[in-house]
Amino acid sequence: MASGLVLLGKSILIATCAGIAAWLPVALTLFGTDFGASFPLIYLALLGSFAVGLPIALLTLFLAGKAMSDRIGTVMTAANCGGFMLLLVTAVLGGPFGVLYYGVPSWIAANVFGLLGWFLILKPMREAGHV
Repeated sequence: MASGLVLLGKSILIATCAGIAAWLPVALTLFGTDFGASFPLIYLALLGSFAVGLPIALLTLFLAGKAMSDRIGTVMTAANCGGFMLLLVTAVLGGPFGVLYYGVPSWIAANVFGLLGWFLILKPMREAGHV
């Protein structure tokens, strides 16, 4: 029970960091350093991170966690492939605007999920012998 709660807490932390990392470049390009005006966009970034990124990351962990726990390169390859697919979809559906304001932040969030997921979840599970 405790390990499940720890996993949930780390997952929420990772999703929050990914949402902030996706929001920051959009906020800087649209509003410069006026974070007060760009602050409402963080809700959209966090919604995407929790509604799309977190379920995909947890599903990937439970289905391929053992295969991905060997090296960080495997995790980052999967994260970059997922981010690139999101970039392609937004390019087709949204054109240049979609790529800049949805695709690139999605790619950034996917990499944050991969990097923090490796250091906070997969590596400690591997070292403890749980994966």
